[in-house]
Amino acid sequence: MKLKIKCQVVDPELLPTILDKGDWFDLKTPYFTAFKAPIVNMDDNVIQYDSKLINLGIAMELPKGYEAILAARSSLFGKKGLLVTNSIGIIDSSYCGKDDIWKLPTIAMRKTSCNKGERLCQFRLQLSQKASIWTKLKWLFISKIEFIQVSELGINNRGGLGSTGL
Repeated sequence: MKLKIKCQVVDPELLPTILDKGDWFDLKTPYFTAFKAPIVNMDDNVIQYDSKLINLGIAMELPKGYEAILAARSSLFGKKGLLVTNSIGIIDSSYCGKDDIWKLPTIAMRKTSCNKGERLCQFRLQLSQKASIWTKLKWLFISKIEFIQVSELGINNRGGLGSTGL
């Protein structure tokens, strides 16, 4: 299966990769991101944590009937002190325009940073619950997923992260 991918930073090292010891694709951030240390306000009994949407630098055209499940790598908290705020992300085939950039919503438990090229999260491609019987049959025979870099995806934007309402 060939998937069209638009990268904000054209660098073959930043393409999703799958390690020999797994079956999820690792995603790398194309940008440096810094997080501040939590601020404790003793007067109000409030702790303010730094949170950011880490730009993963890609938009992808998933075929109809497929979706991607995005999750933190198991080492993200231990190495970086970062938590993914909504645990996982679900990216369906309609989230595929040039501005529908994949992002990782995070909150920092300590002062930390992420360097360009670091593997922070991972995704897997799977059938959606609305996949047709033909799509399900084709899925049984897919042996390899290949990413094809394109300059444009050619599909209308859905509106970016959080675009389907409240």
